[in-house]
Amino acid sequence: MRRLCLPGLRPSALLVLVLALLPGAGLGAQPASTTETFVFTPCNRTYQQLGGDLAPVTQGAMTIDLTSPRHELRLFDHRLEMTPLADGSHRARFVAEFAGDGDLVADVDLGGMTSRLEDRVVLPRQETTVDARVRLGHGDQGYEITPLELPETVELRIQSQLAGRFASLCDTLTLVPGMVADCGALRAALSRARVPMPELGETYLLPAECLDDDVRLKLDLYLDRWAR
Repeated sequence: MRRLCLPGLRPSALLVLVLALLPGAGLGAQPASTTETFVFTPCNRTYQQLGGDLAPVTQGAMTIDLTSPRHELRLFDHRLEMTPLADGSHRARFVAEFAGDGDLVADVDLGGMTSRLEDRVVLPRQETTVDARVRLGHGDQGYEITPLELPETVELRIQSQLAGRFASLCDTLTLVPGMVADCGALRAALSRARVPMPELGETYLLPAECLDDDVRLKLDLYLDRWAR
């Protein structure tokens, strides 16, 4: 079981979060009035070194593997909306407002020729929504949440000089006979970081220090009412 301070998202996914989950179609959701909103106030803080794996970028013969070995993320605000479903699972919508910065490393593979570029990256203040279907319940050490449906990745807006540098390289490569690449698409792809989401079916622990007494009581009442 993994431990985290944001429901349904392991810390490496926080660059998260932060985490557009599938709506659970056909599962017979309860009326919308049953939706409860939770805010885990202690989670609104600064996070460091959350995990640096990002989804690779591919354009033509070029593949760019991205990592962020050093970074900081400031979570300003968030909310978790939970709606019970007829099969005992819950529709979850997590909305987070955050900003950050860090180092960005790009390992480039161009037809077997490799090179590495490094730059600073900024995550401008932005809001991200993650929708999911989850199971939620009490465990021996606190509240346990298991994602059943999740997107593979979540996109974050980033600002880095690498986008312009790679776009210029791409423009040069298109002059080579037989080389085909969409340089505009490459620039757009490098303006967003795609962060892999947690594995489906793995259980995560929401530790007690992330909840104040009022939220703990509200969550207990929700689970007592809708537990299956």
